[in-house]
This record gives sequence, C-alpha cells and structure tokens, in this order.
Amino acid sequence: MLYTITAVSPEVEDFAIELQIESDATFADLHRLIRQSCGWEEAREAYPPATFYICDDSWHRRKAIREKSYEDDTMDEVELGDHLEDEGQRLQYLFDPDKARLLLLEVSHISFGKHIDAPHCRRSHGTAPQLITEQEAAPEVKSTADLLAELNAAALADEDIEPTDDDLFDLEELDPEGFDFAEE
Repeated sequence: MLYTITAVSPEVEDFAIELQIESDATFADLHRLIRQSCGWEEAREAYPPATFYICDDSWHRRKAIREKSYEDDTMDEVELGDHLEDEGQRLQYLFDPDKARLLLLEVSHISFGKHIDAPHCRRSHGTAPQLITEQEAAPEVKSTADLLAELNAAALADEDIEPTDDDLFDLEELDPEGFDFAEE
C-alpha cells in the first residue's frame, strides 16, 4: 500500500506538503521524510525528541508513538500500516514538545498495489515553520557582577536628579513605636 499524507502547520497559514510513503515504512521513516521536506535535517541533534499522535476525527490524541521511549514502542519499531488504515485518518506530529509546536497530518489517499522506490515529498507549498534550537532560543545569561556593574552605571548616569528637602529626613524624628518592633 502507498500512502499519500498531507501535512499543514497551524502556525504558518500557507504551508502544506504532500508526502508519499509505503505502509511498511516506519514512523521513523516518516519522521525523517517530514524533517527533510521541511528543511529541518540539520537540527536533528540539537532538537528535543518528536512524537506522533494517532488522532480521531476531532484531532483528539489516542495513541503516542515517540522517537525515544522506555515504556512504548518507538518510531523505529512501529510500521505505518500498524496504525494507518483509512483515508482521512489524522495524526499530529509534535516536533517541538517544549513549545507544543506541531504539524497536522492526514492520510489523503491510499493506493493499493502501488509501490515507490523511496519515500518522497510529492508537493510542497509555502515555507515550513522555522525550527529554533535551544542554543538560539536561550537568552543571554549575565553574571551577577555584570548585572551589578550595569546597575551602578545606570545610577551614576542619573546625575541630574538632585534630592529635595522632601527626600531628606531627620533620624531623631523617627518614632520606633510606629514600626511595631518586638523587643527581646
């Protein structure tokens, strides 16, 4: 059997790809095909593990097939034909679990008796959502010394502010009873 699977992105309106892959291919093969078709193959090492979810007609998740798992079968072990049976069947491809970014997939056509040499992207439209690796997404972390130096520099740069008589107070006029200190 030959599957034609259409993938769209909820975050990029004009993006869609149409993939062709055989039923005896694994979810890992589909994972690699999606990454290649979206131009994400370079980010393989730096990105968190992806997950496929088999969904019902309303996109509710029913079964997870993970890239790495200690409990369930992994993408390398599960063939597409084990879970994809009908045209219109839906899947989610969670490619960024930290930010819940995903692609929505649907089996748009099943061809019986047809075979291809290798899985491939049949059509592509628009630009795929961009991957952001953890190194790119991480904000610059400053040391405590750098932060204190910045605060001191900002305070020194504020020279034009002069204290007024309202800013000054006499310590002898301070009433300690008003602060509710408990004496020990």
